[in-house]
Amino acid sequence: MTMPTIQASALRVPRAFRRHAATPLIAAIAVAAGMCTAEAQAEPCRAIASVQQSGVSGNNNAAGGHLNQHVFGATPPAGMSQATKTLFSSVEEYKGFWNNYLDPKKYTGTAVNCSGNTARQKVTVYSVLKKDKIGGFNCTAANAQGQCTTKTSSQFSNIQLDFQVVDSRWILLTAYPTN
Repeated sequence: MTMPTIQASALRVPRAFRRHAATPLIAAIAVAAGMCTAEAQAEPCRAIASVQQSGVSGNNNAAGGHLNQHVFGATPPAGMSQATKTLFSSVEEYKGFWNNYLDPKKYTGTAVNCSGNTARQKVTVYSVLKKDKIGGFNCTAANAQGQCTTKTSSQFSNIQLDFQVVDSRWILLTAYPTN
């Protein structure tokens, strides 16, 4: 049995159709290129409004973060404890750090970009507050609400910042002093 042969001219697409068929293809390529460009030029986390708002201690639990697990005098989210954690010495001490980090005139280092679902950045205390160390606590025991009840004083030279997408928006997940 012989197979029928197909001539190359039978496979050609008429010129008028090719012109219109190429338009959706070009559009699809342009959209894909635009998405790649947006991903490559991710925005600094500190410039995102939802990050700025969730970075306020009083807003963080409701936003889905656990910043207050690391701030002495603040109440951590339900089910979390400050026991065994490093803590900022107070809400005010944390607020001073956060406000300076957000200000590009005060923190002139490279701010981490938010892309994907998570971003992390460790900054030196000096780069943000222009002092070598920040006072804080190592918490050794907490009450039923998770608030620290027994602590030791400590000095920290770095702050760890973790950002994450929660409920389809970027937030400051947590920040804590570290060495």
